[in-house]
Amino acid sequence: MTTWRKGIAEWTIGDTLYLSVPFTWLLEEAQQRASLHRGRVVAGGPAVSLCGAPWAITDEPSPIEPLLLHNPCATFTTRGCPNACAFCAVPRIEGEFRELTTWRPAPVICDNNLLAASRAHFERVVDSLRPFRAVDFNQGLEARLLRPWHLDLLRQLRVVKLRFAADTEADVQPVSDAIAMARRHGFREFGVYCLVGWQDTPASAIARLEAIRALGVRPTPMRYQPLDATARNAYVPAGWTVTELRRITRYYSRLCWLEHIPFADYEVGEHSSQMEMMFGDRER
Repeated sequence: MTTWRKGIAEWTIGDTLYLSVPFTWLLEEAQQRASLHRGRVVAGGPAVSLCGAPWAITDEPSPIEPLLLHNPCATFTTRGCPNACAFCAVPRIEGEFRELTTWRPAPVICDNNLLAASRAHFERVVDSLRPFRAVDFNQGLEARLLRPWHLDLLRQLRVVKLRFAADTEADVQPVSDAIAMARRHGFREFGVYCLVGWQDTPASAIARLEAIRALGVRPTPMRYQPLDATARNAYVPAGWTVTELRRITRYYSRLCWLEHIPFADYEVGEHSSQMEMMFGDRER
């Protein structure tokens, strides 16, 4: 259900090639694919919205919903976000926050800030999720906006995974409060995204990740990527080294296998090679 393509989605209708490009560092590959096609090329997706694609038509919608090819279990019920976080591409890609009047019901909710929606909209979202055995709020819920009435409505569903984000030190306490409140309402499945390498230091990033871990939740480190990055994981912020970034992101993204090893004892490569052969490199 939560498996994503993580690459370019490609499909052809007639003589038209459609490309949906999720990440800016995939634009060169998308251009290469376009150059091999004999016919029209239509390109879209977050990367195209951020950086453009002069080698393709970018203002023509696809007759097929691109999200279906990235993850058929995913959907959006709102677009945009009222926040303007400097590290986030959502305001540039999706514009003003707005509630959608219709959407395709699916169990993976990708809204960038669902809790900013009205109660009436949230009630409609919960109603649309009733047929599903399990629901995942995949993009994360803003912890500061969580209220008991949200949880009362969500309790009407069967299995729910609540995800939050602790991208800065200031986010840790609101996330802690939100998880505590959710637990009092009977919820047990949580995830917390933690941005790493943006206006932090290795020591402060580790402290934030360990603070989430102390809540009984395995944090998910998300390595910061500039909005116009042409290569994945190439950016190294001031005060960091490549080794520190790799060590922190790899360790905390593999806690299901490594939690018996203290971070201080973990070295990149020492425990990762065998697991990467078994499960693939899951560094974000």
